[in-house]
Amino acid sequence: MTKKKNQTERPKSNPIITGFINLFFDIMKHFIRDFENMKKVKKIDNWGDKFSNMEHMLIRLEDKIQENRRYLDDLKNRILWGNIVIIVLLLVIIFQSIR
Repeated sequence: MTKKKNQTERPKSNPIITGFINLFFDIMKHFIRDFENMKKVKKIDNWGDKFSNMEHMLIRLEDKIQENRRYLDDLKNRILWGNIVIIVLLLVIIFQSIR
């Protein structure tokens, strides 16, 4: 076989160097994918933090609501007993004024 005179012979590359270059690009591709996945996971984690914050705030709100209900029940009882005492005193005064 004869080679054309104008065609220059292509230098043969070292298979070790091409292997390292391919390995480098494959590793970079994996790093880029891992970095993108970590960003997605961080976004999900941020949502989890926000939901846990909201859950904590709801629990605190429920506690305050229960505390206010207890306070209102206590006030109702005080008003009821106060009214009973006032009625009894009025009845005593009325009976004393009748005699």
